[in-house]
Amino acid sequence: MEIREQSLNFPETSGSGPQPAEATISFPRAVLRAAAGINGYSATFGDEDDHELGRLIVEVNSEINPDNPNEVIVRGSFGLRDWSGEWDDRYSGNIQYVLLAELEPIVTPAPGDPRGDLIIVDAEVTQAIQHFRSHEHLDSPNVFPDNSIGLVADKPTAVRLYVDYDAASGLPLINQLSGSLDVVSGTTTTTLAPLASIRPRRDVSIDRGQTEHTLNFVIPEDVCRGTVTLSARVADRFDATQFSTLFEREVQFDQVPAVPVMAVGIEYTGPDTNDDATDETLAAPVESDFTDVLDFTERVYPIPGVEITSYTTMTYDEEIESEINAGCDKFDDLRDAVAEMRGDSEDIVYGMLNSGVNTGSVGGCGGDGVGVGKIGNGTTAAHEIGHALGRQHAPCDNITRCASPRNTDDGFPSYSGYDSDSIGEYGFNLDNGRVVDPSIAHDMMGYSGSKWISPYTYKALRSRIPEIDDGDAGGGAAALAVSSSRSRDRGEWIKKKSSHLFLRLRIHRDRSVHFQPAFHYAVFPQGHGNLPTDFVVELHDEHGDVLRSACLYAGGHDTCCACSCEGRSGRCSWPLVIRQAVPFDHRAKKLVLYECDTLIHDASIPEPPDVKVRCEGARNTNATDLALSWSTAKPSDSAGGLWYLVQWRDAHGTWRGGAPRTQATSLQVPKTLFGRQQEAAVRVLATSGIATGQGLWQGSIRRPRRPRTADGNLRIFLTGASKPTTKTQALPSIIRVAAVDDDGSSLARPAVRWYDSRGGELGRGRSLDLRTLPVGAHTVRVAILNTGYGTGTVQWLLERTAGGQFLLHRGTLKRRRE
Repeated sequence: MEIREQSLNFPETSGSGPQPAEATISFPRAVLRAAAGINGYSATFGDEDDHELGRLIVEVNSEINPDNPNEVIVRGSFGLRDWSGEWDDRYSGNIQYVLLAELEPIVTPAPGDPRGDLIIVDAEVTQAIQHFRSHEHLDSPNVFPDNSIGLVADKPTAVRLYVDYDAASGLPLINQLSGSLDVVSGTTTTTLAPLASIRPRRDVSIDRGQTEHTLNFVIPEDVCRGTVTLSARVADRFDATQFSTLFEREVQFDQVPAVPVMAVGIEYTGPDTNDDATDETLAAPVESDFTDVLDFTERVYPIPGVEITSYTTMTYDEEIESEINAGCDKFDDLRDAVAEMRGDSEDIVYGMLNSGVNTGSVGGCGGDGVGVGKIGNGTTAAHEIGHALGRQHAPCDNITRCASPRNTDDGFPSYSGYDSDSIGEYGFNLDNGRVVDPSIAHDMMGYSGSKWISPYTYKALRSRIPEIDDGDAGGGAAALAVSSSRSRDRGEWIKKKSSHLFLRLRIHRDRSVHFQPAFHYAVFPQGHGNLPTDFVVELHDEHGDVLRSACLYAGGHDTCCACSCEGRSGRCSWPLVIRQAVPFDHRAKKLVLYECDTLIHDASIPEPPDVKVRCEGARNTNATDLALSWSTAKPSDSAGGLWYLVQWRDAHGTWRGGAPRTQATSLQVPKTLFGRQQEAAVRVLATSGIATGQGLWQGSIRRPRRPRTADGNLRIFLTGASKPTTKTQALPSIIRVAAVDDDGSSLARPAVRWYDSRGGELGRGRSLDLRTLPVGAHTVRVAILNTGYGTGTVQWLLERTAGGQFLLHRGTLKRRRE
């Protein structure tokens, strides 16, 4: 008995009912009997008004295709109306069904046995990079067991079958091999066809670097969950009775959190612009720009996806043109500004500049949970997010190929015969179904071109992804904020928020210290740079007793010289830049900085400023922003005046930045940041140097009523095609969608369904493999089912050409010759 769980989609309509939909389900053998049953449905009226339920029609039936007994046609009917008796309201729906099919038994063709000269020797299972037959091309320190890189749930997966064929056996020759792959999970079986047929050969002559030497399959992401069994059989492409024995392998997909990213679009108003820059190319990138640029990260990281937990904008007016040989150079200041948007969140914060900004030879900067880059640079985003997660640079041994990076990872593997920053193993690009060759591909944490990811980086990142509690509805730091309050067995460590002082200081060669005004507030435990220094910061109480003490570390883009300072393991590249959050005690009256035992700086800590916050426009439905203003009860004791940070609280209690530090006393805070919250909270932190005061405003808010769009309550982006420059765009073999709610946050693992023009289901999950479509034009519709954030649907006109291209057409598709 075969069991298939599928669904039928009924797009929004009005004026008629019920709507029909149908799907054709294929099986490997002829179907003797079949039956379909409903196991769930959703029904939605199209407007926001209340409706009484007058009539609901939800029906499914099935029949074996009279023209092809291997297919079952499932037909559905759906209708929804109120008591008016007319189908005059907009409505839409979805029916989930189970199809039970009894197939004819396997009939063994004469001579009755599988061919003895045809066998599947092994299978490589990979999602981006994998260890497999490493001994054939790597030296022994870099050889790992086959398929030892773990698999991630909800991520498309490639299976490469290694087939051995003895053409000298005397049996009828096989010129082309095809086959099938059954992915069995519980009672559900998904049967896959290969990406292309191949010419058979002996196993010893298979070159792993040649895509066409293995029979390749791609498992859809929605099947990649838990423990599944792979069952494969290869056969003569032109004579299916000439087949191999069955090959089976059990694989495990592990639940791994998505990478939570706070997206910060940066509007640049500074002096460093390109000659052809316009207001548009200097404006803050929008949400769809982030979904595009983070696509490469989704593909190569050991994650199911990237979750944008919030989207906001900021302005930046400082110089930014930088020199790569100076590390991040001026990008360091931009990264500091973006870092202040993080608040007490544990999400990665990624800031993005537009194309009109002249950044010199530096494309981005990252570290300590923060990254910045430019629009359209997906490999840069992956690189800088890697830094944000603590990864160092891959080494460069050839200045004609790559710049010599600072902060080089001494543990990066040396792959004999390959470039110093080679990926070492063979990767697999699921988007185009091609092998990634380590002789030309380089690790994304290096500066060379042809970027991919090495097993070393891939496995290291696996343990650095911020933890997300799947038991909570929210994602990213929102879930972390909730889960942190739960009792967890962490041994001697209890994870909780505590007050930290965010230091920014520069120590010069003469040991003079430039101390930037610092803020302190409660956050979860914070990391620090990876380069130890001889400097220590202490907090003293009014009696001079030490309350807190912390060793200081330099960041990843700073440099060391080979010398030592006065016999100590000091640093001789100046100034030394420190960006570090150290535990703070509110009883502290003095901050003291030592170099070993030598005092080099001290600063008194006065009483914190008293801040009063006012808000206008909160309940005005015509106002899109909260108009905040604030004042202090007494003037600042600092010659430079007070500095302020504005933070807003999300629905899960996490404080996020509304803008970088400022000396202004007012700010417009968009109401969209608060999502569907009816109560909002905003706080203003004020510092004269160290002591930080806080003013809080909270109250109810009302947002302007937004016009409903044709796509529903969500905005759905097709990755890589959100900003067309032509009416026709080339697409990769696997396309992805990102669902963003009307407040700018992407949905965590949304329920996504893909449908053809008849309403039949094509696939599930955020990605769709277009290689499953036949040659020709197709109307493909994607639907995001109600997840608590709303629903949405959008469709595209796609074409698979006879030449193997995949095209997105905007407008009417014109017929043309191949």
